[in-house]
Amino acid sequence: MFRTKYLLFFVIPLFFFSCVDEDSMLGMGLVDQSDMLNVKKYSDFDIRAYIFHEGDSLKTSDYRYMTLGSYKDLEFGQVKTSIYTQVSLSSTTMDFSSYREGQANQADSILLSIAYNGMFSKDTTITEKEMKIEVFEITEAFDTVPYYTNSSLQYNLDPIFSKTIKVSPKERVVVLGDTLAPQLRVNLGKDFLQKIVSSGPFPDNKSFLNFFKGIYIKLTPTSGSDDMIAYLDMYSPFSGMMLYYQDKNEKTQKYNFIFDQASRRFTHIDYNFGGSKISTFSSKIKSSSDSISANGSSGDGSNIYLATLGITRAKLDMKDLKQWFNDSTQNLGMFNQAMLILPVNDDYVSLYGTNNIPARIMCYTKNDAGQLVYINDAFTSESYLGTYDKPSNSYRMRVTSHLQNYLNGKYSSEIYLIPDSRTSSANRVVLNGPKHSTKPAKIEIIYSR
Repeated sequence: MFRTKYLLFFVIPLFFFSCVDEDSMLGMGLVDQSDMLNVKKYSDFDIRAYIFHEGDSLKTSDYRYMTLGSYKDLEFGQVKTSIYTQVSLSSTTMDFSSYREGQANQADSILLSIAYNGMFSKDTTITEKEMKIEVFEITEAFDTVPYYTNSSLQYNLDPIFSKTIKVSPKERVVVLGDTLAPQLRVNLGKDFLQKIVSSGPFPDNKSFLNFFKGIYIKLTPTSGSDDMIAYLDMYSPFSGMMLYYQDKNEKTQKYNFIFDQASRRFTHIDYNFGGSKISTFSSKIKSSSDSISANGSSGDGSNIYLATLGITRAKLDMKDLKQWFNDSTQNLGMFNQAMLILPVNDDYVSLYGTNNIPARIMCYTKNDAGQLVYINDAFTSESYLGTYDKPSNSYRMRVTSHLQNYLNGKYSSEIYLIPDSRTSSANRVVLNGPKHSTKPAKIEIIYSR
């Protein structure tokens, strides 16, 4: 029923668009003037915009794709991401005593490797950066609860590994003569190797996690500005810890520790909004319900700041739609389409370009329980759009069904704007607000009379 109902709804607008696009004189002599429909467009709504810091309400646990690094700009301030993760056995049971010195299979090194999935940097020509990586042993067991941006676990302050390395998310690596996908790769040293080969036996992975609860990873710039966040793929076959050993034939072999779906992990995020365009959040960081108004007619008050990693999300409210719809002077015959149009700020594009803006913006509303849920239009992905449109330098998304639900009393008129991939990317964008003096954000409704 749901599919059929909304399929018919979206077929109707296509019919009326064809009436508008065709030659205005075509078929005029075949249709009675009284049967013709007059298709109109209206967009002069009073839309209010607000910006929220999502912060510690953003769940970051147990995702495949994660972020690691630090970035700072004048618009959104500074964001630092670090990772807490368990490391699991790749076998049902394991006894590492067979890899000790003097054994047939003698271990010689243990490495941490995590496959890159891209990167975020203002300068898209950057391919690598010197950064300090620190790896610590977690001393507090993971719980079964969700983890959020402000979550943390206790860890040994004496690092397993600490060194300045070149972070190269776009450069392939050569391992034992094989050219492999780009990956963060560090040797964890002899002391840690000795800790592992001296442990066990472990009848199952649970017993191993009781012994070794996981690692905490930090990646910080050593010089210059904070301008790189690496994207990581935790489920890649190149991600995990690798224990290398020589077998009895003196051939190099390895045992893999893995980050799998049973392994708990989460991203911890630190924010510093001081000196940024959204510095108001510095005094409101403890509450995700506080907001910055984007209802000014000039300056920063006319912009909407939208960013992933819990930095910001936005809300639009159009309370005069019902009054407009019920106004008898409109004499509406059919509500054909509602399109939300969000222009990207020209000044932001001139400074940062469009390579690192969100690939897609999703629209949410709140249900009766106060939870954010997709608007109905988002379920029809091809019709919804939501992607960046380069020719118009804007995002466009259909909100027809959502506004009809509002008129029918199902939901409020509020629309929440959240960038896609909000835990696995550092994308951000500044949009024109609904009170922008030249290119305002707007909702454009096409209707028939």
